[in-house]
Amino acid sequence: MNPPFKRDSFWSRFTYITVLALITAFGPVCTDVYLPCVPEITEFFRSDPSSVQLTLTACFLGIAFGQFFIGPLSDAVGRRGPLLATLLLFALSSVLCAFTTGIPMMVACRFIQGVAGGGGLVLARAMTVDVFKGGELTRTMSMLMGIHSIAPVLGPLAGSLIISYCSWEYIFFAMGLWGVILTALSFFRAPETFVPEKSAKPAGRKIAESMLAPLSEFRNRNFIVLVFASGLMTAGFFGFLSASPFLLQKTYGFTPGEYALFFSLNSSILVLASFVIAFLTRKFSEKVLVKAALMAILIPALEIFIVAVTVPGNPVWLIAGVMCYTFLSVIFNAGSFTVIMSFRKVNSGAASGIFGVLVYAMGAVAMPFMGIMGESSMIPFGIDILVTSAGALAIFMLVFRRVGKLPDPDKPDAAMAG
Repeated sequence: MNPPFKRDSFWSRFTYITVLALITAFGPVCTDVYLPCVPEITEFFRSDPSSVQLTLTACFLGIAFGQFFIGPLSDAVGRRGPLLATLLLFALSSVLCAFTTGIPMMVACRFIQGVAGGGGLVLARAMTVDVFKGGELTRTMSMLMGIHSIAPVLGPLAGSLIISYCSWEYIFFAMGLWGVILTALSFFRAPETFVPEKSAKPAGRKIAESMLAPLSEFRNRNFIVLVFASGLMTAGFFGFLSASPFLLQKTYGFTPGEYALFFSLNSSILVLASFVIAFLTRKFSEKVLVKAALMAILIPALEIFIVAVTVPGNPVWLIAGVMCYTFLSVIFNAGSFTVIMSFRKVNSGAASGIFGVLVYAMGAVAMPFMGIMGESSMIPFGIDILVTSAGALAIFMLVFRRVGKLPDPDKPDAAMAG
């Protein structure tokens, strides 16, 4: 299939990738923009914080559920239809959240909103795999991460700005508008990238087989093991996201403004790393980049662990370690996605769905453990960073040693990869 943009046109390529990047920003939009209005929602419904927190949990579960089912569905019916449907569903469910009359209804609407957001995530990744291969895929993934990494910086600021002048309902109206804008952009700038093979099978059976396709991929040992290793790295980074507000504000006395400045500065590292990856992929293979990033990341991981145990009075040691870790994590993530997808046996929609669910779930599971020794203890965070980094390195090195050259998933003999 011809690419959905003019390869010799930078603007055409950039706008296409930007649309996909905005779609992958559903996670921060669903969570970071929403967080500033949680206290007001708690008061409005005369509820308790733990009940309102269920609205976040429901959204996370919806994102995981949407990735697992919508990805395989797109292998049967194509990408464009499900993408437009999920974007419209996101807009509609966001508006419904604004008209909820109680926490149970809010939880249900947030789950639907998460399903739609998860669908957008998995479809954007699948469309990227459909169009780009090898080093070009790695460079494109780095661009996606660079563009959508702005969302965690702007999300809380946008939410705080809205809640400062309007009631909490307008947070969801803004999300609904975001969904409508993305639907329009996708309609004009995101054409079909995958046309399923014609078959005499009934449509229902074809869809059912595509929905069951991810189950067969769980027998693909190399693919699943590498997804698990990537999930370990995500668990390390999610641990940082969960622990950092308490460590910097409780342990080192940062004000909310100082913490927001640090978070913005650390997020800018993601953008810088995306440009570095674009250069490195022209010089080195994805396999080399992943190995180098994982071996190098042990240095800041060990430094963070030592800081967590000794708790020096100056926070600069923790900040320096976290920034180095973040930079190398981006390089790993861009290269590892290309490596992992080379081992897939099923279509990119199903494979991307499995990747998203497992990696996202492992990251989410790690977050509650950051507080098991109290909100001011850094030790769980240090252990999390060091163990997950070392585990990911060991798994990737083991698979690389065993398989040698990476397979090509678009060739028939790729099935031998597992």
